[in-house]
Amino acid sequence: MQRDLKFALVGAGFIGRSHALAIHAVNRTFPSVPIGAKAHILAELDEGRARRAAAELGFDRWTTSWEEAVDEADAVVIAVPSFMHRAIALRTLEQGKPLLCEKPVGLAVGEAAELHAAAVRTGAPNAVGFTYVRQPVVQHARQIVRSGALGRVLHLRGRHAEDYLADPAVPHSWRLNAATAGRYGALGDLGYHIIAMLRMICGPVAGLSGVTRTVHATRPDPASGGQPRVVDNEDYAAAVLRFANGAVGTVEASRIAAGRKMDIAFEITCERGTIAFDGERMNELEVFEIGQNQAEQGFRRILANPAHPFYAGFLPAPGHQLGFNDLKTIELAMFLKAIAEGKSAEPDLSDALRISRICEALLDSAESGRWIENPEDYAGK
Repeated sequence: MQRDLKFALVGAGFIGRSHALAIHAVNRTFPSVPIGAKAHILAELDEGRARRAAAELGFDRWTTSWEEAVDEADAVVIAVPSFMHRAIALRTLEQGKPLLCEKPVGLAVGEAAELHAAAVRTGAPNAVGFTYVRQPVVQHARQIVRSGALGRVLHLRGRHAEDYLADPAVPHSWRLNAATAGRYGALGDLGYHIIAMLRMICGPVAGLSGVTRTVHATRPDPASGGQPRVVDNEDYAAAVLRFANGAVGTVEASRIAAGRKMDIAFEITCERGTIAFDGERMNELEVFEIGQNQAEQGFRRILANPAHPFYAGFLPAPGHQLGFNDLKTIELAMFLKAIAEGKSAEPDLSDALRISRICEALLDSAESGRWIENPEDYAGK
């Protein structure tokens, strides 16, 4: 094993804590990973929060300065809101340091493009936190589709639906403010994930037409004693897609889907069968193959098992269930392996830029009502 990389973690919220657990677990879970990860410095703006988080999460030290954290570390993980991504990522990339940034990577296409350009210029290895594409059964689905075992992809549907804003009484927050979340609402939170998943399995998106809706136009603002404050971005987004391989389908993202907690799902229909996945049952994949005995036709349920990518690092027995934090460990293992090889880990800043362009095209299509060709290269209105 090469030397340990001293990691800086910027942000110790929900996602930050998952990254911290991964830093501690990755080399024990995947001992063949050629680089070690060390939890060195944690940055949080609030001193008390920084001190507590560093102690709880096993970091050598803490700081309230993200600049200090970046400068002192060998590699950086960014786990803060979108409006902070650009400055932290640029400082990391300009120093040529490996960067793992949560999506969406900045507030808009321009920031994503700037960061991608910096990574290309400096050669800094990078990866983006599209966590769900790393699930073992999703990776297996990709293998099935890419192998051609079921023939050409004909059509598909994908969705990422949750209900954290289904109740109109949920207060206004940074996610609903254009200054801190950009144009992307449900798309930025959820749509990025399912689009990343569909692209990984089925390839580039060649055309789209979108629609959006903001169901709750205002929400109570805690900063003004609960007075209504305008919501700047969409609660729901959907698109009809055409892929470069000829497949067509739909994608949707909703943050107001009452009852849905982690409903990232897809169904991909091919010439000789169909593959289906539901993120609320993340250790299962359903496969139907044409040609089965008619009396026994139906979807076959495959449980995550050691034959699938990454699973064996955690468990030797099939069907014993991985969880969200395990996916972050997989993510970091892929990142460290890529660093050792002097490259970036898919999905990387290049993928994030293309997905940002797709989302920008979807929003513009929803406003204009027009079909947009080549959204992965979209240059705006």
